[in-house]
Formats: sequence, C-alpha cells, structure tokens
Amino acid sequence: MLLGSLLLIILAGCRRPEYPSGEAVFQGECVKCHKLNGKGGTKGPDLTTLFSKKDEDLVRTIIQDPRSVKPDGTMPPAKLSDKELDMVVQYLKQQNSPSAKKP
Repeated sequence: MLLGSLLLIILAGCRRPEYPSGEAVFQGECVKCHKLNGKGGTKGPDLTTLFSKKDEDLVRTIIQDPRSVKPDGTMPPAKLSDKELDMVVQYLKQQNSPSAKKP
C-alpha cells in the first residue's frame, strides 16, 4: 500500500508542465525537426508555408496522428493537450500569414 502511494507520487511528478503558448509548444516539440521562418531542424518539412498547402483540420490530424496521413513517415504523434494543440496550430497560422513575413 505504501509502495503504491509512493509510486503514484513519483509518477505525478514526472508529468511535464503544460506549455504556456503556441510558440513554446513549437520550440519544445517541433523545432528539433521542423524549420519555421528560417530557423529550426531539417529532418522534417519546413513549416513556413504550411497553410498555403494544407487546411487547419489536416494540420491538426498530422500533428495528432501523422501516420494516418503518411503511413511510412517518421514523425511521432504529438502528446499535446487539446489546449496545446489549439495554441500550436494558431501559432503556425500566424507565422504563415503575410503580416508575419519580414520585408
């Protein structure tokens, strides 16, 4: 009984805190593999023009279950809360808008 309680306490402490913004989600989960506006990894596709090619529903599906769209892909499913998913999708949309582009 005591061991079980101790295990629950330890496991609760292993949870990561929720990301506070879409940019934080991107920096914590995506930037290692994906480039955005010239910065980031190169293993995955550049996301700078993502919304010129894909709609929001498809982007959400790709983030949550990438292999449902590309079965032979290497991207792992994101382990995000609904709020974090909303934030990162909105962040990517903002970064893809013409006003986000630098002259």
